[in-house]
Amino acid sequence: MTSASTGLGDGRAGPGRERFHDAVVETLGRRIVGGALTFGASIGTEQDLSAEFGTSRTVIREAVKILSAKGIIDSRPRSGTRVTHPSSWHLLDPQVLAWRLGSRNQAEQASADLYELRASFEPTAAELAADRSSPQDLQRMKHALLGMALASTIEEKIEHDLAFHNAILAATGNVLFQAFGALISAALRHIFHVGLERTPADDERWIKWHQDVYEAIASGQPDAARRQMIKLLNEGQEVQKLHRDRSKRGAMPE
Repeated sequence: MTSASTGLGDGRAGPGRERFHDAVVETLGRRIVGGALTFGASIGTEQDLSAEFGTSRTVIREAVKILSAKGIIDSRPRSGTRVTHPSSWHLLDPQVLAWRLGSRNQAEQASADLYELRASFEPTAAELAADRSSPQDLQRMKHALLGMALASTIEEKIEHDLAFHNAILAATGNVLFQAFGALISAALRHIFHVGLERTPADDERWIKWHQDVYEAIASGQPDAARRQMIKLLNEGQEVQKLHRDRSKRGAMPE
C-alpha cells in the first residue's frame, strides 16, 4: 500500500493523539462505507497505515479498535484487518449513519432508510405528546419554534429544529423514543443541512409545517398531531429528493 502521508503527526500521548486517531477513524470510515474498500478487502497493515497517515502505530491501533467496535472491520491473526459485510455494520452508530449519508453511492438509500425509520416512530411520538405534554414540554417546543424563526445561520436553524423534535420525543415520557432521538441526531444534522438550503419562501413553509405539529400537540389532538407529523416528514423527504435531483443535474456533463 503506497499512499502519500497525510502528516497527522507522531501521535504521542496527550490531547493531540485523540485528534490523530479521530482523523484516521474518519478517513478510513468514509473510505469503507463509501465503497472504496469493499467486503473482504484489507485496510492495510499497521506499518502501511502508519506511513500513510504519518502517525504512530499506537494511533493506528486505537483507530482500528474504534472501527472494529462499529462492526465495519474485523482483525484476525494471519488474515489481517479486513472490511466486514455491511450486514455486520452498526448502522445506527452516529458516525456510520453520517458516513452513509455523506457517501455518493449510498446517500440516497441512507436518506430513504432514515426517513422510513423516522416515519415509524415520530408520528406516534407526536400522538403521545398530544396526550402527555406538560406545560414545560410545550414551552420547550415553543422556544425551539421561536429559535427556528429567529435563527440567522443554517447551524442555528439546525440546532433549533433538532431541539423541536427532541422536545416532542421527551414529551412522550418514553425513554426509548428519547434514546432514538439522541442516536440519530448526528444523521439528522446532515439531513437538515441539506433541507435548509432554501429560499425565504421555503423557510416560511418549513416553519409553518412545524407550527402545525406544535398546535396539534398543544391543543391535545393526538390524531391531528400524528397527521401533521406525517406531513412534515413527507415534505422534508420531498425537499431531500429535489435537492438530490438538482445535484444530479448539476453533475451531468453538458
